[in-house]
Order: sequence, then structure tokens, then C-alpha cells
Amino acid sequence: MIELPKIYNQKPLVFGWTYHDANSQPLGAVGRYQAKGAKKDVVPFFRRRGADWVPGIDADPRPLFGLDRLAAHDKTKAVFIVEGEPCAAALQSIGLCAVTSLGGSQAAKKADWTPLNGFGAVYILPDIDEPGEKYAAEVAECLAALPQPPKVKTVCLPNLEKGGDVVDWLEGWVTGWDRFGPIDSGLHESLQAKLREVIASQAAPTAASNPSAATRGTWANPGEIRPKIPAVLPMTPELIPAPFRDWLADVSHRMQTPADFPVTSTIVIFSSVIGAGCGIRPKQRDGWEVIPNLWGACIGRPSVCLKSPSMKEALGILDRLQFVYGEMFEREKRSADFEGMVAGAVQKDLKSRLDKEAKKSTMDGRELDLLRAEYLEALEASEQQPTRRLFKTNETTIQSMTSLQAQNPRGLLVFRDELTGLLVKWDQENGADERAYFLEGWNGNGTYTDVKIARGVTEAKQICISLLGGIQPDKLKAYLHQAQSGGNDGMIQRLQLAVWPDEPKNWQLIDTAPNKEHKHRAFVILQKLAEMDFAEHGANFDRDHDDRPYYRFDEAGQAVFFEWLTELQTGKIPTEENPLMVEHFGKFRSLMPSLALIFHLIDIANGAPGGPVTEAAARLAVAWCDYLESHARRIYAMAESPEQEAAVKLASKIKAGGLPNPFTTRDIDRKGWHGLGKGAPVKEALEILAYEGWILEQPPEPQAVGRRPLPSFHINPLVLR
Repeated sequence: MIELPKIYNQKPLVFGWTYHDANSQPLGAVGRYQAKGAKKDVVPFFRRRGADWVPGIDADPRPLFGLDRLAAHDKTKAVFIVEGEPCAAALQSIGLCAVTSLGGSQAAKKADWTPLNGFGAVYILPDIDEPGEKYAAEVAECLAALPQPPKVKTVCLPNLEKGGDVVDWLEGWVTGWDRFGPIDSGLHESLQAKLREVIASQAAPTAASNPSAATRGTWANPGEIRPKIPAVLPMTPELIPAPFRDWLADVSHRMQTPADFPVTSTIVIFSSVIGAGCGIRPKQRDGWEVIPNLWGACIGRPSVCLKSPSMKEALGILDRLQFVYGEMFEREKRSADFEGMVAGAVQKDLKSRLDKEAKKSTMDGRELDLLRAEYLEALEASEQQPTRRLFKTNETTIQSMTSLQAQNPRGLLVFRDELTGLLVKWDQENGADERAYFLEGWNGNGTYTDVKIARGVTEAKQICISLLGGIQPDKLKAYLHQAQSGGNDGMIQRLQLAVWPDEPKNWQLIDTAPNKEHKHRAFVILQKLAEMDFAEHGANFDRDHDDRPYYRFDEAGQAVFFEWLTELQTGKIPTEENPLMVEHFGKFRSLMPSLALIFHLIDIANGAPGGPVTEAAARLAVAWCDYLESHARRIYAMAESPEQEAAVKLASKIKAGGLPNPFTTRDIDRKGWHGLGKGAPVKEALEILAYEGWILEQPPEPQAVGRRPLPSFHINPLVLR
């Protein structure tokens, strides 16, 4: 608590209010100084240029009063904005979250309103005068400029004289209150209820004898109807591994597409090339091992974000690597063909020598042993055939994948431009086995034996599958609703590198040549990883006991991982309310060390020394987990609010004049609109529109006979302007 001067400008201190930051640490205070019958002085006391608490404030922008309460407040619940510290403190005293800006009605634009970014609803309760109206308008303007602005309603408190405010309104209901101190806790619930009644009365137009003829004075300004899509963290240069920053920044700039798509695709591609070639044991002594193959999905509307061209730009270096290895295979195959001819000639010569030996009356045993040894050597040489190393395939059948996995023990990347087709296939009964196969392949360390009468036995000692593709948001919703309703087997959560960035704004025409030098640098690193013997670059490997080389964290990196894992297990998972996010966090235990290993190996292939996974790689992996968490929350939000989505669609139809005024639910049914048909939460959508002041429901007139008519909904004329 900041101790304010008892006297200022020859006036006594009446009351003081302390400003706190989000961590409840004092930022400053405001004192009200007023002699009886004299004009009041409201004086801020803040630290200025390192001095102690002195009159005035240098901060630009200025902090809000009530930041500590705002930080602890659920973003889905309402926040009240009032004019002046007494009003904010009064609402806080009855259990509401209320804030105000410093400096009165003339200083709204000097305040920092960014802490309200992402909140669901804000109610502005202005003073009943022209300065109050101006203050409310300026606050609303500031909030509208936020990246994720809240819904804003200005509510005028009734039965107040000109100049009246929240304190005056509360005083009308509280006897004996001194206007500054806390209000009796026994009155909190009733006062909150009265305030809710006022808000409800102004949230929609009041009923009139002819609602369709309502005027602007009768109807309230309609609230904004928008999807409840959580904000996501952007793909910043710091998140991109240093050797790839110039290349991927160039791709994003030239294509005018979110950097998230090419960057995420690149990380999945590099994870697939490392594959089961090595692992990481995230704990210092435990044998728990993680294979760093990853699944990724680029989510965006078709032809808007250019997700397919972005992914294919990154896939270009993998296609080039596959082509290089294809040429190597052809050379090895020609050499093997020649060796086969040599072996054939040797076998022919051996047969001739064996015929001669057989004609002898007594066959020489030592000569037969020599011929047998030469024959077996020639036979082995004739059977040796080169194996083509593949890195990418579009094939997904179990038989083909098992054959390819047997020839490529590090694993493969499966790419589908549109993953939805694959998900639909796996949802069908005849795709269940393939779905289970891929779920096993995600682990990266399984085995599979395929037995077919015609083909015999095909055994893959290592099943390691990476997956990459694009998904349209609308087509993803069905799978999320299925997972939300209990049909979740973890498929969606395995798409750990699923990103859904904001659509690009401020498009520019860019026509520049690609940066081939930086792209080639990325290709060289990818090729080195494809050929790398990890045991020669710091990995632990005991051939008698280990399935593959493995890394551990260095001391500092280990501390980063343990701190992160402890927060995940004791902080995020226990307090998470969304069941899909809980399951998603469950896959994070392997995600963070996988990313750390991938970043570490990229650095090694770029010239860094080998050895344990570094602290820098671990911290970059933690930053990626934070980034991917924000995208997961946006993705799973699609399954949480189908009624809001229906409200958004219905609002767009109303605004476009698609319904008569008034209309009924039968009018909506007859339109056959996608997302508003049978099974859609139309009733709930109408309730949202009514709450936001878009429509007013008018009950039907009772009838003596016949079927009860449907209620009609009158459209706010301000919506149609």
C-alpha cells in the first residue's frame, strides 16, 4: 500500500486508490484531495525518473486501474469499464471485475488498453453527460483496435441526473454507504442482479406494438457477431532454425503467405529424414526413448493462404534428395547387373568343372569342398541387389508401406496435399487396420510382419512414419466433433505440428527471383542428415544393448527440460478444462524432446560440434511448444462452440438480406443453407443474435384451434444499413 501525503495543495486527503500491475505489485496511486465545499483535486503519485512516489506520471501509455484483478479474471466473463477510480473500486467491492483509465474523461486514449485483448465481453458504464459519452466512444475505439477485440456494449445506468455515475447508481440501492469504502457483502448478489437487469434491458430493443417499425432510438446498436477463434502466436524469425531463416523468410515474402506453413513443413521434413536413425532419452538416467518423427498439418481456407504451394516449396528439397538417391540407385543397379553377369559366368564355369570331377572314378573331396565354397560365394554375389532409399511416398496401404519400411529402416514421409481424404478413408470400416497401422507408425519404433500367400513374408523391423498435408477448416470440424463426443483414438492429437495461422493482410504484389543460395544451404544440411552416422557426432551407442544411437541433454538443457516437464504435468494438464487439450498435452511429453533433438542435429549438420543436446536447442523447443499450444487451442475451439458458428452464418445471411423481416425458423429451414440445416443449433444461434441486439423475438398470438404458430423474429434495422 502506498502512503499518500495527508495534505496536498492545502487540501486534506479524502481517499486513495493504489494502481497495481498484473502481479499485484504497486505501480502508483491516485489521491482525492478536497476541503469541505471546495473543488476536488485528483492527484496521481507515481515514480518519475527513478525518484520516490511524486505527483504526476511519465508513463506513456498509462496503466489501467485494476490490472491485478484483470489478470486473475476469466476471459470469458464480462469486464466493466467506468470513468474514475471511485466507480471502478465500487464495482470491485461487490465482486465485479472493473477497470478505469487514469486522468478522467479526457485521457482515454492515453491509457494502455492491451490487457483487454482477447476478453469476451466488455460493458462501458459512462457518466451521464457529454464528457461521459465521449469517454465511452474513445474507449470503444481503442478496444476495437486491439488484435482480438472484445465485444463492447455501452450501457447507460437509469434514473440518474446529469453528471451521475456508477457510484450514484449504487448509492441509490445502498443505505448508509460513504461512497468510498467497501459495500456490505450481503448486498453483493442483489446489486449484481440489478446490474444484469439493466444490461439485459439495453442489450436488445424494447418491445413495441409494431417492432418492425422500430426506430434508432428504440433499437440498441447491435453487437458484433464473430467466430470464437482464439488468437495464435505468430511465426517469428526467432522460432526458425538459424540456417533456414533467410530461405523460409524469402518463401513467405515472395508468396505472400503465412510463414507458418513453409516453416512447419520444413521441420516435419527434417524429422522424417532423421526418423528412426537415432533417438533422444529425455531423462538423465531413465531408458525412456523418443523417436523424433513428427506429424504436421497446414490448416487454411483453399486458395486463400496458399498452403499447398507453401508446403511444396519446402518439399522441393526432399524431392531433390530423393532424386539424388534415385540416381545413386541406378548406378548401383547397373554395377549389380554386371556383378550378376560375372556370378553367372562363374557358376557356368563351376558347373563345367563339377561335370569333369563327376566323371572321375573317385571324386576328390577337397576339390568338391573348393567348388562348393566358390559356388556359394558366386550365388551370394548374384543375389545381392541394391536397395533404393526413399524419403517420401504417397502410398498408404499396409502391404506397400511394410515393404517400403523394410527397405528404408529410418522411415518415410507420407505426404497428402489434402489430408481430409485420408482421414475419411480411415473412418471407414475397411480403413480401420490402416488407421491402426499409422497410429503405430507414429511411435517410430514398432515392428510389423506382413504375411500373404502370394507374396510370402515381408518383415519390417522398424515402422517409422512421418505425415504432412493440408486440411481445410470446415472439413476438420467433423473429426473434432467426433473426438469431442467420445470417438477419439488420439489421431488428431498426433498432428502435433498442426498450424492454423491468421490469413494474410495487406497483400503486396511481389515478383522477385527465389533465393537459390539459401535454399541450397538447407538442401546440403538435409543431405548431411540423411548420410549422418550419429554415433560419430556425439550420440551414445552400445551395439550389444541399444537398438539405435541416442542423445541426452547436456546439464543446462536437462534443467530446461525438467522445468518444462514439471510445469506440463503439475500446471497445464491438471488445470486444463478442454478434454481434447488434455489429450493433446499428453503428446507434448515426446514433442518437446523431439523438437530439441531435431534443432540440435540441424546445428550439427550446419557445422556445430557434436555432443549432447544443448540448452539453446531445448529453449527453442520450449518456445515451439508454446507456439503450437496456441494453434491447438484455436483448432479445438472449433469443436467447442457450434452455436456461435451457426450464429455467425445466420448473421451473415441476415445482413445480406437473405431473410424476410420478420422471419420464422421455417424460413431458415426452407433456405437449406449449409451449416444451418437439420441438426444445426439454430435455436441457440437465434438466442445469441437476440442477446447481441440483432433480432427481437415476438411470441405468436394464441389461437383457439389449429397448430400453434411459430414465433417471429424482427430484425434490427441498424443491421440492414
